[in-house]
Amino acid sequence: MIQPGKRWRLLSDARPASIQQVLEVILQNREAPSSFFQTELKDLEPYLNMRGLDEGARLLARHLLRGHKVVAVGDYDCDGVTSTAQLSLFFQDIGYSRCQVVIPRRREDGYGMPLRAVEENPDASVFVAMDCGTLDVEAISAARSRGADCIVIDHHEVPSRGTAPASVLINPKQPGCPSSFKEFCTAGLTLLFLTRLRKALDGKFPRPVLGEKYLALAALGTVADIVPLVEGNRIIAKAGLHQINHGRYMPVQELIHSSGLKRKPLTAGHLAYYLAPRINAAGRLSDASMAHGFLTSRDPAEVRQLSSELNRLNSRRQQEEEAILQAVEERVARKPWTRRTMVLGDPRWPHGLVGIVASKIQRRIHYGPTIVFSVDEEKGVARGSARSVPGFDVYAALTECDDLLLRWGGHRMAAGLTVALDRLEAFSRRFEGVAERHEPEIFIPRGEVDLELDPRMIGPELLSALSRLEPHGTSNPLPVFVAGNQPVTVRKAFGKDDRHLKVVVGNSVEGIFWRGGAARELARKNGGALDIVFQLERDVYTGRPRLNIKDMGRFSLACSPGSSSAGTGTNR
Repeated sequence: MIQPGKRWRLLSDARPASIQQVLEVILQNREAPSSFFQTELKDLEPYLNMRGLDEGARLLARHLLRGHKVVAVGDYDCDGVTSTAQLSLFFQDIGYSRCQVVIPRRREDGYGMPLRAVEENPDASVFVAMDCGTLDVEAISAARSRGADCIVIDHHEVPSRGTAPASVLINPKQPGCPSSFKEFCTAGLTLLFLTRLRKALDGKFPRPVLGEKYLALAALGTVADIVPLVEGNRIIAKAGLHQINHGRYMPVQELIHSSGLKRKPLTAGHLAYYLAPRINAAGRLSDASMAHGFLTSRDPAEVRQLSSELNRLNSRRQQEEEAILQAVEERVARKPWTRRTMVLGDPRWPHGLVGIVASKIQRRIHYGPTIVFSVDEEKGVARGSARSVPGFDVYAALTECDDLLLRWGGHRMAAGLTVALDRLEAFSRRFEGVAERHEPEIFIPRGEVDLELDPRMIGPELLSALSRLEPHGTSNPLPVFVAGNQPVTVRKAFGKDDRHLKVVVGNSVEGIFWRGGAARELARKNGGALDIVFQLERDVYTGRPRLNIKDMGRFSLACSPGSSSAGTGTNR
């Protein structure tokens, strides 16, 4: 089952009688604007009124026209790597060779623009920091003191204490930025920046078409960084997915092949769970420069070799991740966890895995604000990643712990932090204290159901209509439905320990309940009549609609929109 005692909130008590009404209810639940279906690239035009965008483009254009050396600095995650890759490809396309790329090494440099980027490039005239730089006072001050310009393209929160002294800051979250949309990631911002840079060059260089590879990279970074897939992000993700599915950008096509997805129509979910982890694996377990080299290479043999290495690193990442999760499960089994927050650390845990492990702990072990540390006993510090839950602002919580931290930054739902080992316990207690002041309901896992759907409406026409809502992600999740009091027949259990179920609902619609083996007995006890929470998907083998079942139980469905719960699933 997904999570014992999970609560479901019914967003609408509407009972739509047509497919069009189903779409209308879902859009109403998302509070989608009237422009929701306006996803042409020309619809990005209103998002170009961002503070610093034109100023930064003109500044970089002046340096390029004078033949100055440019150093691009990007973060080591997928957003940073796809951003630096876009800039590198732009330089390739215009034939500009006086450029250098520096990507921090996670373990040695930590997050942010490293000082060595400046020290190793004393002849650089301009630095472009992507997915970092907003708070990197030391490195940017050092570059400015040497007479170099610094252009920062970033999307992280801008604290009240101010920012690094960049020549130009392009960050929609900075005070005074007129952009109404604040949720671009850096890969999306970089794409917008390149449209202005191309204009600022005024025909003095070849004019690249910012199409296939740029859109693919911007979409990959956008989906990987889990920013809301609405407004400008939705346009970028949709256009990029089209290019990925129909284009020939060699590195991404090779990534698709190595992921086992060849000849499958890719969705945002495929980018998030198959492609992006392979890009991220380089920075987590090796050197993110490898991923940058892969995305910018034009040599087929090199692309194949690097793709194979990224695949190998991703497999290793999965194995090490699972070992950590099992260790945490064993720890909790020995001594049940009673705190609202979970703060854990171990010298054996690689720093590159702590963020993704924190996310999986929330889904599998403990639902609440979670911080996982990689402990460096030699240096006396712990470096970790925090993941939060809706209703708990982890950025605000860490602000209250600022005096106990050596370094930190992030946003409402995720953050990175470094703490001295002798202050780790004090930090853990204060962080828990912040959580204790919140309402207890926040720390109960819950999901949202869009509407109750009559299974007789399920068919190819509904699947086709729902596809118009793609791409799905944060703020535009896959629709979730409930079908009440349905006859359920268990066809078979499969997988290790029979942990998965294949079922038939309502005598006609097939479904899969991953990790739902325990529901077999539940169906028998209830005479096969259950309420089913599910998402709709297309069976890749038959092409027919199939239920991806999220929960089964006897739910209290007679609830009004906005109520706290539609009932509790399998425990009832």
